[in-house]
Amino acid sequence: MTTTTLPSSLPRVLVVDDEIGPRESLRMLLKTHYQVATADSGPVALRELPRFRPDLVIMDVKMPQMDGLEVLRQIKVTDPSVEVIMITAYASLETVRQALTYGAFEYLIKPFSRKDLEETVHRALTRRRSELGARGQIAMLVSEMRSLAAKTRELEEAARRESAEQSLRVTQLSILREISRGILGQLDPDEITSAVSEQLRTALGYDSVTIVSDTTVPTGEVVCPIRDAEGMLGYLVIDNRASGREIDPRERELLGMLSEYLAIAVRNARLYGEIAETKRSLEQLISSAADAIISIDPADRVRSWNPAAERIFGLKADDALRRAVIDVLPGREYGAARDLLARGATMHSFDIAIHRQDGTEADLSVTLSAVRGGGALEGALAIVRDITLQRGLEAQVLQSEKLAALGQLAGGIAHDFNNQLQAILGYTQLMRRAPWDLELVQKALGIVESAALGGTETVRRIQEFARARPDEALVPVDVNQAIHDSIAITRPRWGEEMARGGVRVELRLELGARLPIRGRSAAIGEVMTNLILNAVDAMPGGGVLTIGTHQEGGERVAITVSDTGVGMPETVRRRVFEPFFTTKGQRGSGLGLSVSYSIVKRHGGDIRIESEPGRGTTFTLTFPAATWTAETNAPAAEVQNRRPARVLVVDNEPQVRSVLSEILERAGYGVTTAAGGAEALEAFAPDRFDVVLTNIGMDNMNGWQLAERIRAQDAAVGLLLVTGWGLLESERERLHALRVHACLFKPVHPAELDAAVQAALPARV
Repeated sequence: MTTTTLPSSLPRVLVVDDEIGPRESLRMLLKTHYQVATADSGPVALRELPRFRPDLVIMDVKMPQMDGLEVLRQIKVTDPSVEVIMITAYASLETVRQALTYGAFEYLIKPFSRKDLEETVHRALTRRRSELGARGQIAMLVSEMRSLAAKTRELEEAARRESAEQSLRVTQLSILREISRGILGQLDPDEITSAVSEQLRTALGYDSVTIVSDTTVPTGEVVCPIRDAEGMLGYLVIDNRASGREIDPRERELLGMLSEYLAIAVRNARLYGEIAETKRSLEQLISSAADAIISIDPADRVRSWNPAAERIFGLKADDALRRAVIDVLPGREYGAARDLLARGATMHSFDIAIHRQDGTEADLSVTLSAVRGGGALEGALAIVRDITLQRGLEAQVLQSEKLAALGQLAGGIAHDFNNQLQAILGYTQLMRRAPWDLELVQKALGIVESAALGGTETVRRIQEFARARPDEALVPVDVNQAIHDSIAITRPRWGEEMARGGVRVELRLELGARLPIRGRSAAIGEVMTNLILNAVDAMPGGGVLTIGTHQEGGERVAITVSDTGVGMPETVRRRVFEPFFTTKGQRGSGLGLSVSYSIVKRHGGDIRIESEPGRGTTFTLTFPAATWTAETNAPAAEVQNRRPARVLVVDNEPQVRSVLSEILERAGYGVTTAAGGAEALEAFAPDRFDVVLTNIGMDNMNGWQLAERIRAQDAAVGLLLVTGWGLLESERERLHALRVHACLFKPVHPAELDAAVQAALPARV
C-alpha cells in the first residue's frame, strides 16, 4: 500500500514503515515542507522508487517480509544518490554499523523529537543537493575564483569597486560552503581527512593536502591551525611546490576559514568516538551484569532485555521485547511502584515470587527507578535480582535458630516444672508419713496448691506464646504491687548469683503511680520479671537498678526500668523484640522480650528503649489507666439459685476423670463417667443427661467428634469441653457451630467448673 502527496517543486520524501501509526505520524510532520509518499513494506517501497524518484527515504529497520537493512542495500544499488534515514526503537551497535556501511545518512532512535527529525531531514537533503552538483558547481566556482583572482590587482588599481570585492568574497564563501557541507556530516576521522583532501585537490588543484593530528607545527607551504575553544586539534597542510603553482592570498584566507569548520568536524568526530566507546562499554556491562536490567517505555512495555533477564525469567529477548511488563512482573506490585514513581519518587523496591516459563518458582528482589526527561516520567528501569537461593538459606538458618531456641525453652520449662514437682512430691510424701500432724498438712497443702498454680501459670505462658488460649478479661492491676511481687520472685535468683560473684546490685524504687491499669496481674508480673532479670544480666560487674512508676496526665501510667550496665548498640536495639533473638548465648532463649512486647501490645500499651554502649539501658512502658477500681482479693461469687443436674464426664485419663467427677459429686450433681468417646456414646441417650463434659484430646474418638455425634442426637443437651492443650483461634467457629457453652482449660477450679455446669443447663431443667 502506498500514499502519495505531490505538490510541485518540493523535495520528495518516501516514508516506509509496516505500522500505520508511525508512518502516518511522519507523513503529517513532513507534508507541509516536502512531497511525501508512504509505503507499508520493503517490496512496495522498491516498486515505488522509480515512479516517485525520492530524494530521501525514511525507513523503519524492523519490518516483515524484508527488513530495513535489505531495503537500504537495494536502494543504494538502484540509486546511490538517494539519502536514507533509518529509524527504530531497538538499536544496537551492530545494526548501526551495518546501516552506515550500506550508506545510510543517519540513524534515529525512537522516541525522537520533531526538531531532531526536521534537522536530520534538512541535513540529508542538503548533502544530496551538494553531492549532485558538487563537482560542476565547485569547478565553476574555482574557475570563477581564479579568474577574479587574476583580475584582482587590475580591478583594485583601476577602481577598487566594491562590487568586485563582494563578488570575490561570494565566490570564496561558496567554495567554503560546499566543502564544509561535505565534512560537517562526517563522524569518522579518516573519512574527514579523505573528504577534505579529495575536494581540495579536485576543486582547487592542490598537489598535496594533509590533515595532521599532532600538535607539533608541521612544515608546508600553507599551514592552518585547526583549533576550537577547547584547544589545538591539529593542522591543515597545503603544498603546491611540486607543480610550482602559487597559492593566491585569497585561497590562503579561504583555507584559514575552512580550518575553522574542520575544527568543528574533528571535534564532533572525537566526541562521536567517545560516545560510541562509552555506549559499547555500557552495553558490555549490561550484557555481563548478573542482575536482570529491563528498560520499560512510557507505555509500560519492555524496551530492552539483557542476558541475565533471559536467565532469571527463562524468556528470550526476542519474546520479551515489546511485551507488556506485567506479563513478567506481577501487575499489583508493579502498578503500585509505578504510581509512586509517577508521584515523584526516584525509586521503589519490592520482593515478588514468580513462576518461570519452565514451571519453576523464583523469589526476586525488584528495584524500579524512574527515567525522567524535563521532569516528566518517560519510562522506568527495573533491576531484578534472583534471591531464591538466599531465601532458602535464610529459611534454613531461621529454622535452625528456632529449633535451638525451642530446645532452650524446653530446658527452661523442665527446670521450672521440676522445681514445682519437687515441692508437690516432697510435701505429699511428708503428709503420707504424718497425716495426724494437722499443722504440717495445712502447710503442705498450701505449698502444693501454690506449686500447682505456678505450673498452671507456666503452661498459660506457653499457650499464650503459641496463641492457643483465648485472651482473658482485663481487670484493674496495681502496677506498684506487681513490681513488688516481681522483685520478690526474682531477688533470690539474682541476689544469690551476685553474692556468689562478689558484686552488688543496688535497687532503687521510685513508685509514684496512683491509678491502676487495665490488664492481667500475672501477665504484667511476667513482663516485669523479664525486664528485671535482663537488667541484672546487663550488669555483670554490679550497678544500680532503678524501677519507677508515674502518671502521664490522668489517662496513662508509665513504668521505667533502668540499669547502669553495658548498654546496647543500634544493631541490637533494633532486634531485641524479635522472637529467638538473644545476646546471652546458651543462657538465653530469645523469647523473654518478644513475649513481653506481645503482652504490652495486647494491653494497649507501648514500650520504648533508650540505650547506648557503656551507658546502660532504660525500658519505658506506658499503659492506659483503669477508669474503675479493683476489688483486691475478692472471693469468687457463689452461684445463686443452683439447680440439680445429671452430668456425663468423659476423659481418657483416669486421674483427671476421677477428680472432675469428685468435684461435681461434692457440688451435688449426679455424675456418670466414661473413659472414651465410644463408652460415652453407649451411655448417652437423649434426655438422659443435662450436661456432657468431655475432654478434647482423646484417642480413637476425640472430644470434637464426640460433641458432633451427641449434638446430632440431642439438640438441647448442654455441652462443655475441657482441654490441657489450649484452643486455637481457628477452632472458635467450631465451638459456635456445635453450640458448645464453654471450653475450660486444665486445671479447672471447683468454683469455675460448678459455674460452667450451671450456665450450660438447658432451659427445660
